[in-house]
Amino acid sequence: MTGQTAPMLRRHAIALAALAGIHFTAPWPGIQAIFHVFLVLGLAPGFSTPLQGLGWALAGGWVLEGTMRVYPHLGGTPLANMLVCLLAYWLAIQWPPHSRNPFWGRCAALAAFHWFLANLLVRFAAGPHAWGYGWVWTLAAIPLWATLALRLHPPIHRR
Repeated sequence: MTGQTAPMLRRHAIALAALAGIHFTAPWPGIQAIFHVFLVLGLAPGFSTPLQGLGWALAGGWVLEGTMRVYPHLGGTPLANMLVCLLAYWLAIQWPPHSRNPFWGRCAALAAFHWFLANLLVRFAAGPHAWGYGWVWTLAAIPLWATLALRLHPPIHRR
């Protein structure tokens, strides 16, 4: 194994664990939202190619929509995940994360944008729906998931 392969395998394993976390925390939507946003904003932008990150973001959206009973399953969340993942990937390349507090601010802004975009796209796809309080849990847990995401970003983003 080369030095670059082991971190990517670790990142895939953590992404798979986050995907399982989305599925198994379905009875608790607040905790599910934290796993979901960590996968989309914390893990997916750190893959070596945007296509890998988009695949995990897409999978996270479909698993989230599949586990919710009253949520329409028409693809609004996966599309929002992919768009926000691309934006986060571009931001990580243009302005690499160097310290914790600015990265937390960036993650908070991206999480709020993700929440709004996902609900807007689901509304376009399926009509009115309950918005829930996942965004509160997501923003309250930024010190946890954003710090973990900052530690997991590969050194290529820190140049």
